[in-house]
Amino acid sequence: MSRLLHLVELGIPLHHRFSNSQAAISERRVVLVGITEDGITGWGEAAPYPGYTPETVEEVWEALTATGGGVFDGDRSGIPATASAALGQARTDLAARRDGIPLWSYLGGSGRPSMVCAAIGLQESPDLLAARVEQMVEAGARQVKIKIEPGRDVDHLRAVRERFPSLTVAADANGSYRPGDPSLAELDDLSMAYLEQPLPAGDLEGHAGLRRHGVTPICLDEPATTAEAVERIIEEQAADLVSLKPGILGPAPTLRLIEMLSSAGVGVKIGGLVETSVGRAHALALASRPSVSYTDLVPPRWLLAADPSPDAWEVVDGRMFPLDERGLEVRTGEAPVSGCVSRTADFAL
Repeated sequence: MSRLLHLVELGIPLHHRFSNSQAAISERRVVLVGITEDGITGWGEAAPYPGYTPETVEEVWEALTATGGGVFDGDRSGIPATASAALGQARTDLAARRDGIPLWSYLGGSGRPSMVCAAIGLQESPDLLAARVEQMVEAGARQVKIKIEPGRDVDHLRAVRERFPSLTVAADANGSYRPGDPSLAELDDLSMAYLEQPLPAGDLEGHAGLRRHGVTPICLDEPATTAEAVERIIEEQAADLVSLKPGILGPAPTLRLIEMLSSAGVGVKIGGLVETSVGRAHALALASRPSVSYTDLVPPRWLLAADPSPDAWEVVDGRMFPLDERGLEVRTGEAPVSGCVSRTADFAL
């Protein structure tokens, strides 16, 4: 059996600078990972995010090239999480294509669409935030998740609430508050769908306290990187909702954690890492699992100036459907994405 590993590093400009309380980016650097067997190629994406994942694109590239692709069949515990996830995605996509079934079906999903939810970075003023939300609503978003931090929170969210009263609104603080911050009580009065990661990742006790004394559902994101960490979240009763990122966990671990959370009566959100359509295809396939309540996913072309599969999704009535059995057609040799290719490598496996 002939088998090849393909690596493509991309550096894609964003339409708008994206900021949260941890970092601000104007370009998205990722590594596409393709595995070809007997003429069929499956794709995954390693998308380390500055200030969120510990690894960098350079470390991902080094890990995937150090053994000439030997990590495919061996122990991947020593390589960065996003690199391991990308290999798992590529293998899963390849298996689904070989079987001639949609990726969502291979992963036990329902094929149902996900509501488009636009994650919107920190904005300097309430008016600028409302204008950015308006752009997303006009594009088709029915839900928004707004990045906040102390000083850029209550007034900003209230402006969105007043301007778009029927819009589903959530907020993501990326751990920027501390217990007892008076703004947390004010945020609780804004009728949000959920408040994501208000306190630092390690403060499960603090998040449990917010759940006991507040009304806004608490979503945890940053600590949900391993099965053991999710078990602790459940044991501490620290969250109403947990955001799982397939781009960090990989397909199989994400499936296990969806089942774990569902069995414990905790809601599930599938989150993204500002990926291209490759990572987005995997996230949407998993988001079609029946127990998934929310996503923060939009068509990548809303965020990125180029994409290896720019026409993969149309938004229909505020929703995005997972792909059918044809899968994603990945094209990195055509403009404009060809101008974003930083380097490539191919290895026999």
